[in-house]
Amino acid sequence: MAVLPYELYKILEEELGKEKAERVGSMIEQSLQLIEQKTYEQKHILKAELKDELSKELATKADIAETKAEIEKVRAEVEKVRAELKGEIAELRAEIRVIKFMVFILAFLVVFFNRDTLTWLVELLKMLK
Repeated sequence: MAVLPYELYKILEEELGKEKAERVGSMIEQSLQLIEQKTYEQKHILKAELKDELSKELATKADIAETKAEIEKVRAEVEKVRAELKGEIAELRAEIRVIKFMVFILAFLVVFFNRDTLTWLVELLKMLK
């Protein structure tokens, strides 16, 4: 219930007289009560609207669970790709070893069948030092 302060009544009484001050004060109190009542009625509506807005903006447990599931799915895919890449890298390393061996054999054969190449390789090694 709205009650006007005593000081306000005194000011109204000095300016308007006792009878008018009581009527004006009573009207102000009734207006304040009406405002309080309307505010109280609007409180439930505003609370519901606020709840709806927050529900739209905030993540629910289901949203979080769905996001976690998606993250786990992506992690599994990344691990799969990682494993595939590791396998391919291992294969490439094996192929490189074979190629190195073949180059060594080829160099040996070239030197073995062409004695001038050996001289040339020795000179090349001397230049690299």
